[in-house]
Amino acid sequence: MLSLRKFDLMKKLLFALPLLGLLWSGCSNDFEVTAPWKEVPVVYAILSAKDTANYVRVEKAFLDPDESALVVAQIADSLYYPADAITVFMEHVKTKVKVQLTRVDGNLDGHPRQPGTFATTPNWLYKLKSPNGAKLIAGDKYRLIVVRADGKKDITSVTTVPNEFVFNTPNPADIPPKITFQTDKTASLRWLGDTSSVLFDVDMVVRYRVEAGNGTTLLNRSIKWSVAKNLQRGAFPISTTQGPFYTTNYEVSGNRFFELVANQIKADDLAGIDTISNERFRYFEGIDLVINGGGSEIYQYLQTVSANSGLTGSEIISSYTNISEGYGVFTAKNTSTLSNLKVTELTINSMNTNPLTKALNFKFF
Repeated sequence: MLSLRKFDLMKKLLFALPLLGLLWSGCSNDFEVTAPWKEVPVVYAILSAKDTANYVRVEKAFLDPDESALVVAQIADSLYYPADAITVFMEHVKTKVKVQLTRVDGNLDGHPRQPGTFATTPNWLYKLKSPNGAKLIAGDKYRLIVVRADGKKDITSVTTVPNEFVFNTPNPADIPPKITFQTDKTASLRWLGDTSSVLFDVDMVVRYRVEAGNGTTLLNRSIKWSVAKNLQRGAFPISTTQGPFYTTNYEVSGNRFFELVANQIKADDLAGIDTISNERFRYFEGIDLVINGGGSEIYQYLQTVSANSGLTGSEIISSYTNISEGYGVFTAKNTSTLSNLKVTELTINSMNTNPLTKALNFKFF
């Protein structure tokens, strides 16, 4: 049961930390602050090594003893600092090069705020656009600096951009690399990441084509598959010339793959398309294996939430933050792709005997 003290705090304190989305969807977006009448900075960013533009959300929170939290949440001026109140910088720690971020409306920059409790217009973000299309340097540290015009101490945080992930299984040295899915068996995935890589999401893009009996291609399609989320890396590092790396393993169920294919591909997916004959065959074109990972800060945040929740948890949840003042998360991620995996003949043989997929008439090259 929620205590009266905690319920009263939750009613009065509101600020906007977005859900962590594609990589860390299980994170809460509620922090609690017990000090009344104090403006509290709230900072959020996940830097991406693959993007030429990155965004930082800088907002404020406060306790209002008189106004309903739901009302305050819909007032944009209550969420954002005025344009002249703060200046946001990103510093490359190694070179000390510092770039000023530009204040933009995310709604106009292709990043609209999802409807909900908080005001959606405007949606102020601070944009880091790397010069000449350059990207953040994998393996390097970056410092976020928020300078306040009122002379208060700068708000800062530091994170490290993870290096590229090194695929081990399937073996990228194979030409082409291969993967096998079989009924009641698993396919092994294995990769290495550096010390900044702690949590991982695994996705696959499965491409296939449909042919008529005379070899004419009728359709080219793809299936996006969210294979796993929030995988934690292995506990013990491996020494390499580039420093310690950690192994992450995951076993993909062949049954899950067949269920995906059966649910996403219908035997009549050519309805309305004229064909020379009624014969139709399907062929896998290739599978792209995508690893999104990083965020040691996110892992620590999730651990904090887990340790303080449930019947044995503390009354007021202790909120993790790696911001020098206030609350929030400043972290980074990277993405690596092993492209164009080929399914083996064993996969096709298993599909053609599996009751879920045999009607799809997949063939091996």
